[in-house]
Amino acid sequence: MDFKVNSVGADYKLAHALLVYQSSQDGRAYVTKHPVALSEGRPVVRPGRPLTEGDFKDLVEGLKPKDRPAIQWQDPRVLAKGMGRMIWWTAPTKRAMFFKESTFASGTFEGNAVCPNPGLIFMSTDTELYVFAFRGDGAPTQETHLCQAPFFNVWSQGKVCVGNARVPNDDQKGDPSAWERFFFGSLFTHPNFTEKDRLTKGVSPVKFWQSQVKKPTNAFPEKVLVDINIKVTDLLKLDFFERKHVRAQGEF
Repeated sequence: MDFKVNSVGADYKLAHALLVYQSSQDGRAYVTKHPVALSEGRPVVRPGRPLTEGDFKDLVEGLKPKDRPAIQWQDPRVLAKGMGRMIWWTAPTKRAMFFKESTFASGTFEGNAVCPNPGLIFMSTDTELYVFAFRGDGAPTQETHLCQAPFFNVWSQGKVCVGNARVPNDDQKGDPSAWERFFFGSLFTHPNFTEKDRLTKGVSPVKFWQSQVKKPTNAFPEKVLVDINIKVTDLLKLDFFERKHVRAQGEF
């Protein structure tokens, strides 16, 4: 019983069979490996032996590359992953930021510089990215209070306005760094809402980022962060995306 796989141009012969024995009491199982021979044109399973670790490794090596189990690195910044979303954090740092004047909003500007950023919490889905800020430089916990991300192109719920930018490819969507490159590699064009003290407290967001581009501070001034009514643990809730809006402190 031979056949040819045209895609790889190789002949494959039926060589072994794996039999799985499972307990009806506790569900535990073990596997035996059996040679297969042809008798009058029909395959016959011969007596076998328990499958060894070496057999398993040989089986994995024999599979096509795309089917092989992969060992994936788990970024230590990842806080949670599952149910179609990934949540991770970054410590306060400086990043290259690029601003472009917008034809849809007044008072925007063009410029670029390496600017300080506060600690950030990112959350990605298959097609969307959310970003929030937090105070301090230590790793956040579930009880860490979040702030509005003080960036242009971010809505009050933390959702990033993608515009014409392309989100990471399927093979990169599990990589936090790919999402960060997507976000900071995009052009910051304008604030997504105009309420006073809603994006940055005590200063207009345009003036704030203009000053940072002109003369960046050593660290992000946390006094301009706007508190919102959610914690990190709220991002874990299944109904998070059903929220109509996230209020800033003092809003009703």
